Amino acid sequence: MTSSTPARDPRWHHDSPEEIPGLFGLERARLVDLLGSLTSGDWARPTPCPGWSILDLCCHLLGDDLGWLARHRDQHQPTVNAPTTDDASFARWLDDLQDKWVQAARRLSPRLVTDLLAWSGPQIVAGLANQDPTALKGSVSWAGPGPVPVWLDQLREVSEQWIHRQQLLQALGQDSDLRPDLAVPVLEGMRWAYPYRLAGVPAAPGDTATIRLTGPPSFEWHLVAGTDGWRYRPRPGTQIRATMNLATEQAWRLLTNNLPVGEQHQLHLTGDDTVVDVLRKTRAIIGTPNWPPRQVNSQERIERPTGL
Repeated sequence: MTSSTPARDPRWHHDSPEEIPGLFGLERARLVDLLGSLTSGDWARPTPCPGWSILDLCCHLLGDDLGWLARHRDQHQPTVNAPTTDDASFARWLDDLQDKWVQAARRLSPRLVTDLLAWSGPQIVAGLANQDPTALKGSVSWAGPGPVPVWLDQLREVSEQWIHRQQLLQALGQDSDLRPDLAVPVLEGMRWAYPYRLAGVPAAPGDTATIRLTGPPSFEWHLVAGTDGWRYRPRPGTQIRATMNLATEQAWRLLTNNLPVGEQHQLHLTGDDTVVDVLRKTRAIIGTPNWPPRQVNSQERIERPTGL
């Protein structure tokens, strides 16, 4: 493991999940198993990613792998730099880059893509294991503009793979895979989008936003305001500003723009309008959330944001 200075930022006081490289390996093994079960006709099925088939989405995952290895293992710098003007410009640039890769990769066969993913997975695992997870030099744009601990950057990599596998399952007409060995660390990583988005909300010390995921698996998170911003605490503070209750299936879809409009009425948020709006619009992905117009007060069930 590469030695580096541990993170001391008080925002990251929680312990990182153990063995994140192993989580990536487990996720990749499940992906390869799933791909091995596909029929020749399955590869052409459409996915929730607009315009992409199952084969296209797998080519995208392969491109992510190769890009990670080029940057982190080989220290290769891309010849085209990403725009840094604003989030929307970056998202458009990234979408275009990824779509061009997928178009070029369509000449690859399903067998070749599967074999390459089986090869690249262990390469990524080895690269992750060589990083210092406590070093404050990761980058996760939806968790904040500054550096984050490497463990959160690593969890973001696991999360992207996990999310896309759920989309593949959906394309195949199968249920999401919410086994806790991966769903728990993935959601524990994605939850770090909330304190960043709440940072702009004026609050008094002790103000609390509580998020309950009813499972399976279940979670209860309390974000409590203090002099240093909103932080996760084991118990709520002195004043509940807002609560959000939703099933875990709904939670990961909401955080990743994968929640269909027709299911948005099933979620329940109560409390201060400003905090409620932040909770419902927060995303743990790059890009701008899309949501229906809000037409009821915060004490009622409200519509929620929509797809990827």
